[in-house]
Amino acid sequence: MSHRLADGRGRAVRVALLGAASTAAVAPLGLALLASLTPSDAFMTRGLGANTWTLSNYTAVLADPDLILRPAGTTAAAVLVLASLQTTSSILAAYVFAVARGRIARGLFAVFLAMWLVPPVLVVIPWYVGFASVGLAGTFSALVLPTLLASPYAVLLLRQWFTGLPTDLLDAARLDGAGHGMILRRIVLPLSAPAVTAVVLVTAVTTWNSYLWPRLVAGVRLPQIQVAVGALRSRDDTDWPVVLAASMLALLPVIVAVLVLHRPLLRTFPTTTEG
Repeated sequence: MSHRLADGRGRAVRVALLGAASTAAVAPLGLALLASLTPSDAFMTRGLGANTWTLSNYTAVLADPDLILRPAGTTAAAVLVLASLQTTSSILAAYVFAVARGRIARGLFAVFLAMWLVPPVLVVIPWYVGFASVGLAGTFSALVLPTLLASPYAVLLLRQWFTGLPTDLLDAARLDGAGHGMILRRIVLPLSAPAVTAVVLVTAVTTWNSYLWPRLVAGVRLPQIQVAVGALRSRDDTDWPVVLAASMLALLPVIVAVLVLHRPLLRTFPTTTEG
């Protein structure tokens, strides 16, 4: 009986802590949403205490394509390019590191992962100098080229998943004469769909939310969506409900993507952690 009471109390504590953490995470978004629905004049005088709600802030953002629509299109194009090419190269690299044996392979994998520890702020200036010297600053190519190939995080995640696949199945395929290409296409990738989906989602969200490199290399000439929202915030006559409306529109695709693809995420990370 005492054990049941202890388990019940522990479960109640965990639920309470989870609820408090969820509230702390969601409450700022809720306040921002309310502010984005508040008329600008009412927000300046009464803040969130105004009882009038309107979509005029959203229509103001969407009325001018240069405010958020064109930057969203540029960012969506960057997401498509990076999510496809970075994921493809990460799959190939992860498979090589998963099947390779020996000290050289382990050493190369360690060096590759060490790149993950390099803060991005240390390399953006050399990147910018290089792209500016060849006339690519302010172009779409400069936005995507630095992160076009395999990501250390994605390679680590996929390698851990690949090494956890049943070896008997892979060995049987080799005995049947299947090469690495066929094994990767016919066996490894179908069994790794949750991990691949997680990599695509993380890459897409990271690209969508990137600010530092797009701001530096393209600025307002070819702004990504977070740079465009930042430009609204930097105006002398900042209209905060309009800024928050733009922020909510910029956040919407991320929320939709996570809600749609959250099941592969839940299946991926516990498995790789236990492996």
